[in-house]
Amino acid sequence: MYSNTPNFIIAGVMKGGTTAAAFNLNKHQEIFCLTQYWKNRVLNDEDYNYAAQTGSWSGNMPTSNKEMDYFNLNVNYNLENSFDIYRSFFPRKLPAIGEASPNYFCLDENNNGGTANRIATDLPDAKVIIFLRDPINRAYSHWNHINEKNPSWGSAYNGTPFADVVKVTGNNLVSRSKYLANLTKWITAIGSDKIYVALQESIELDPLTGYNKICDFLGVNHFLDTQEFKKIFALNYNDNISSDAIDYLKPIFADDVAGIQDLYPHLDYSLWNDYS
Repeated sequence: MYSNTPNFIIAGVMKGGTTAAAFNLNKHQEIFCLTQYWKNRVLNDEDYNYAAQTGSWSGNMPTSNKEMDYFNLNVNYNLENSFDIYRSFFPRKLPAIGEASPNYFCLDENNNGGTANRIATDLPDAKVIIFLRDPINRAYSHWNHINEKNPSWGSAYNGTPFADVVKVTGNNLVSRSKYLANLTKWITAIGSDKIYVALQESIELDPLTGYNKICDFLGVNHFLDTQEFKKIFALNYNDNISSDAIDYLKPIFADDVAGIQDLYPHLDYSLWNDYS
């Protein structure tokens, strides 16, 4: 019998295709991946409203995105009856039920180190999917998002050239593109057999093959060959990444990329920058 307790988590990375994955996997008849629409139903509709169900709601879940940010934020995780509240976001009982919160991946940021262990404890059977993207391109996409959308969380970097931002000590455009330390912690907490790593570039190049591999990992049937997939949040860049920025960042990411390639040598890194 199927449950409405999530059995997979898309844990990252930011600007790595998690929104597209949530949207496209939701097209599969055996998969439910939480969307912004359903998240808002639970937050706002009187049939599902948290406050109506629990008598209070003091968590922090913005209505502007799909992310739950449950396991990484104490303000959500430490609520009374929080796990029952969390499960109420998943209304369907299907073979594969999950959510995509790219902030989960960053175990070394904002004291979120317990995220992977919390998932391992609360969802012991859950599988974890992690999308990686070329580190420089991910950082540039992060910066471009800030300058296109001007979100409050990126105000410190808005209007500052990318080549200057990446040189600021402790900036999270660079730290969020260093994957190895966090990935190693995820493997330790969850187990390598329950973690699936894919490259955003490969999914974008051949989505049917990429998503069918995820179907295999989740234990569901393949998509039909006629299935169409959609790009989400594919912003147009105002300019190309400067050669100066690329030359500055390559040695910063070189050891990290080498470690990722050692862990997952079967992945196709040909669409990444050359970090050798």
